Amino acid sequence: MIDYHIHTRFSQDSDAEMEAQCEAALRMGLDEVAFTEHEDYNPGDPTSFFFRHADYMLELERCRARFAGRLKILAGIEISEPHRYPGEAGAVLARHPWDFVLGSLHWVDGQHNTYLREYFTKFGDWRASFRMYFGELLDLARDGDFDVLSHLDYPSRYGHTIYGDAYDIAEYEDLLRPALRMLASRGKGIEINTNPLWRNKTHPNPPGIVVRWFREEGGTILTVGSDSHRPATTGAHIQTALKLAREAGFTQIATFERRVPRLVDIPSS
Repeated sequence: MIDYHIHTRFSQDSDAEMEAQCEAALRMGLDEVAFTEHEDYNPGDPTSFFFRHADYMLELERCRARFAGRLKILAGIEISEPHRYPGEAGAVLARHPWDFVLGSLHWVDGQHNTYLREYFTKFGDWRASFRMYFGELLDLARDGDFDVLSHLDYPSRYGHTIYGDAYDIAEYEDLLRPALRMLASRGKGIEINTNPLWRNKTHPNPPGIVVRWFREEGGTILTVGSDSHRPATTGAHIQTALKLAREAGFTQIATFERRVPRLVDIPSS
């Protein structure tokens, strides 16, 4: 039982204390967590340059001592567009002893914030917006320094008022398979991100069919995470994610230490 995508007050969009997140993880029966705080460089993003790494590491060590023997706590980071900011990202990764690095795509072309509703209208067709996003995923998969690609179809969280139930990720298989193949060839992974599930959506990021495609393309590194920004959602639907992983053909998920993956068996139930 792991949750490899959790945020605390060291991310600009969370007020959660790390200790409170640890307590929530224990209540949910988790054995291991990664606090993956936002690391952003795009000048248009309010999260940019917010993460105070040294303070985070001090708090992480305090919580490791506080919860020793009960909860394994990983030093994590979620870097947005590491393929666009290799110098900045490389300096941060070299400076601290990270256990786990998520790579994310939030800004397409470095100009279009996929969190905003207008992202789905500015190109005339919301499908074009998705194709732009999935097209850049290949660049991230090929050039970024990270361990696991997070919330692979991230824009699908935010455009429902425009496309309703019409979004079908299978329409973009031609763009996604090359990116998944590249990830597999580099020894990188994807995550099953349960954020949409605890927001009462039907599928996680990404849907199960993409997890199956990843396995078919040779992928072996798979993690699960809630993308929680508050204790109430930490560990939410992790069991659902593990079930989906099994259904996609995975028998193991990955854990990390100092960015080295280790595969562990998924419980049968």
